[in-house]
Amino acid sequence: MKKKRSWITLAVLSLVLAVTVIGCGTPKANDVGKTRTANNLEITVQEIELKDANQNDKQIAKIEFSVKNVGKEESGAGAGDFIIETRDGKKHQVYGMNENNFGDAIAAGKTLTGAGYYEIPANQKSFTIHYEPNTDVPMEAITWEITTTSK
Repeated sequence: MKKKRSWITLAVLSLVLAVTVIGCGTPKANDVGKTRTANNLEITVQEIELKDANQNDKQIAKIEFSVKNVGKEESGAGAGDFIIETRDGKKHQVYGMNENNFGDAIAAGKTLTGAGYYEIPANQKSFTIHYEPNTDVPMEAITWEITTTSK
């Protein structure tokens, strides 16, 4: 009798675990804090903050970046090198109306930190950040998958 009860308990616990995992789904990736390297730059998405925009159907994603030049020559980076792709497949360039967007030349071995501001649809909490510098020379592209609970 005791052995039969153990099997029943084990079966019930397994069923509860399976329902919990299926019901919750797989957690989404969150690459905040992850460093990616491209074009002799080590780029880290440090922090994301979502703020209300002037329009009800929009919000501003303030994204803090750290960019270290690991190359031997001066390089540059700025908010305009990043594009936000929302889950609806639309891509959003840097919000040019914000004068605080970062960007500058970076000497070899030095680090530039700053924020980029991007206007995206309201209630978007998951999106992809693409590093896609706009140059005539082919550059590596990298991405971060973001899920935030901000706002």
